[in-house]
Amino acid sequence: MDNLGTPPPLVPGFRLDRLIGEGGFGQVWRAVRDPGDEIVALKILHLELVRSIDALTRFQRELAAIERLRHPNVVGAIDHGSLDDGRPYLVLEYVEGPSLREVIHERGAIPPVEMLTILEPLCDALTVAHAAGLVHRDVKASNVILASQGGAVRPVLLDFGLVKLIDQEGPGLTSSRSMLGTPAAMAPEQMRGQPVDARTDVYALGLLAYHILTGQPAWGGAPGVVQSYMQIHGARPRPSSKVDIDPAIDEPIARALAPEPDARFPTPRALFEAFHAVIHPAAGTEADVVALYSEAAPAEIAKVTAAATTAGMTIALTAPDSVLAVAPRSQVDVAALRAALELLAPTAKIAVGKSRAAIQGSVVDGPALDVEAWAPYPLADGLWFAEDL
Repeated sequence: MDNLGTPPPLVPGFRLDRLIGEGGFGQVWRAVRDPGDEIVALKILHLELVRSIDALTRFQRELAAIERLRHPNVVGAIDHGSLDDGRPYLVLEYVEGPSLREVIHERGAIPPVEMLTILEPLCDALTVAHAAGLVHRDVKASNVILASQGGAVRPVLLDFGLVKLIDQEGPGLTSSRSMLGTPAAMAPEQMRGQPVDARTDVYALGLLAYHILTGQPAWGGAPGVVQSYMQIHGARPRPSSKVDIDPAIDEPIARALAPEPDARFPTPRALFEAFHAVIHPAAGTEADVVALYSEAAPAEIAKVTAAATTAGMTIALTAPDSVLAVAPRSQVDVAALRAALELLAPTAKIAVGKSRAAIQGSVVDGPALDVEAWAPYPLADGLWFAEDL
């Protein structure tokens, strides 16, 4: 019996120890394969749905879709079977971690750069799915698990129960269930029961990106009928009106959420690249630079920063007790910079060396950001100056 008092069903070959999810469609249990100690997730259809052709078809499609789609950011299918009472079950990879919905609920708005790290693997997974002729149709925060793998976050897409084969005609399943999906995450063509394709998932990704960036659903709080009307006829939501982010991010959101599929990005990858272009603008071409890094008390860091700025350097990174600055080698009077820094050396740790960087306005990228690659680190007291400058 799990901690909510729900008795686990008997599944031959598995020991079920915890109910980890439940909805109108079925239950998901954490289980251990017997014999052995492999931890898996068992997704079991509700008993009352066993006679439902639609429900059984969804279950079969989920298994077929996951088996057809092998990707590190899609939950893996391991096996399937049926209980004595007729309920089918799927044996799935057990993914440990909170759902993206839970993380958003706890943290609120997530910064654009972090949003990209979540969205990119999902876009890649859906690109592979679309190439295999599959449309997910229910991409939303509760269907994404943020697993931890090797110290990094591994977003994993769940629930392919609404998967649509692109080469099939019509909406799939039966006409009584033609509008499939979660209303708040549905594209207009889903609401109308029209054919879906890759652009349907692009719409859902636009809604998901808005949810991540603002901490709230795009049309959240409105009654279902009003929400459906707004998604088709209303103004496109602008995340910059809710949180302090670059308004340039509004444009990819608006295009992804275009009511007509032809006006959207054609693929998830195209959507991601549009986000990347506005969140990480091109920093130009790498060139040889003079790099300066200092650690000191805040008052001394302010003086080092002033000396670097006077020398025409761009401040790449700054903190109360450190600063990193760079400038093209041809634009720095090295002798004047050295003289200015020698006055500050008694109360600071300063290193000046050679590296490479790309500089575009105030944005700096490249090897110069890795101080250990061009300066002795940790820094010693005083001033270190590369001999060949």
